Amino acid sequence: MQARTALPYLALIFALSPVTAAMARPASDEPSTAEKLRLVAEFTDCVTAQKSRQPAIQAFLRTIPDRPGFGEAGLKAADLSCLNRAAVRMHSKIEMRLQPESFRNALFPSLYRREFGKAGPVADFKTVPPLRLSEEFDGDTAELPGDFIAGRLFGDCVAREDAADAHAMLLAQPTSPEESAAIDRLKPAFTACIKQDQTVSITRAAVRATVGEAMLKLSRAARAG
Repeated sequence: MQARTALPYLALIFALSPVTAAMARPASDEPSTAEKLRLVAEFTDCVTAQKSRQPAIQAFLRTIPDRPGFGEAGLKAADLSCLNRAAVRMHSKIEMRLQPESFRNALFPSLYRREFGKAGPVADFKTVPPLRLSEEFDGDTAELPGDFIAGRLFGDCVAREDAADAHAMLLAQPTSPEESAAIDRLKPAFTACIKQDQTVSITRAAVRATVGEAMLKLSRAARAG
């Protein structure tokens, strides 16, 4: 599935592509991974700041990943005007090749920062009852990939083990020294939360996604409870 909309300064593409984001520049001057991650975070922060986008965002996040309708729901939640702002600021054409899954992953840290960044983390999530996947999605959760479930459980465990450093990581700019320091402090939680014979991706992007999703959902549950 591929959808494309173009404006004078930008293009947004939802596609199965290994590239996250790219600015129009010579191939020899391709943006670094850090630049790409920061650009996606900036774009997503702009999207989540808009109240009018919230229903579409929530509908997208409740859609079963990688199933029919997932990419279309992501396009409805996205906003090209946010990419245009970055293009104007940088005086550059920007083309973003964004996987729906990558957009979903970026939304959780962004929403967490917006809802709980100033308030700080809940002191202890360990008293929050286990969250149920069946309540998090509209659709048959039996269709969720096994690696998604493993990542979701890992993120939930890390958030419960060390909410303070998870909070610090999510508030830090991607690839910044502050993020690196928070990730270092989270390593004992990572170790405690990886089960025997379990494989979990702990790249920066994966950790921000899984822990961001858990922190947002646990914080909302704690606030409601």
